[in-house]
Amino acid sequence: MNYKPNEGDGRSIVSSSESSDRDDQLIEIIQQQRREITDLRATVEKLVKTVEAQSEQISTLEDVHTDYRETNERDKAEIRQDVTENKRATEQNKAHTEAVARKLERCDGSEERTPLEQIVRLPDEILHRAQLTANQRRARTIAMELGGLATTVPKGKRLDSTTIKEQLQHEYGSTHDQTVARVMAFLDRLGGNRTEVVHTGKGKAVIFDDWLANRLQRAEQFTMEAVDGVLTNVVSVTTRTAG
Repeated sequence: MNYKPNEGDGRSIVSSSESSDRDDQLIEIIQQQRREITDLRATVEKLVKTVEAQSEQISTLEDVHTDYRETNERDKAEIRQDVTENKRATEQNKAHTEAVARKLERCDGSEERTPLEQIVRLPDEILHRAQLTANQRRARTIAMELGGLATTVPKGKRLDSTTIKEQLQHEYGSTHDQTVARVMAFLDRLGGNRTEVVHTGKGKAVIFDDWLANRLQRAEQFTMEAVDGVLTNVVSVTTRTAG
């Protein structure tokens, strides 16, 4: 290390080369700090942008959540309204059906009419709108032809399974024995206590008492005016059974 005397008091001081080295070190340190500050600023800017993006995302999610909640509330309100309206419509339909049933019962002034006679007398204009099963329709067809199909027995009129099957084949084509059995069951059920299924030597038969047989043979279809133009759900007046 080089020293040179102090011109004022003769004391030695650090040489100019050492002073230059220290200056270089200080400059390097300052430059390093500046670089670190620059890096820190860049990092801070990235963090700020990240926070802003996250804030925007949170805001979007909050909007979505709000929209979902509002939509969900609207959907629940609509469902409650639909349930209420369906319940009201069901009650109105029930009241309407009961009123129609009473009108049909008064059409011929008889309170004893069986469901089978009621089906037979339905106007053809509304028959296609009644919720009859296929076998209920077949039973109606057979009952309407009772006079030409049944034989007279002491208890009234008898309609055997063979005759029913032949008539159904004539009206509808190929007919299974199970279909015949169901049609006979409907005739018996819709005839109430005025019909009976009995076993014969050749199978089964439906017996109609004289009162019902006579009414079915004399039955005339109601007119649309007779039922006040009301479209009737026949099955709701009678008991609907699968088949």
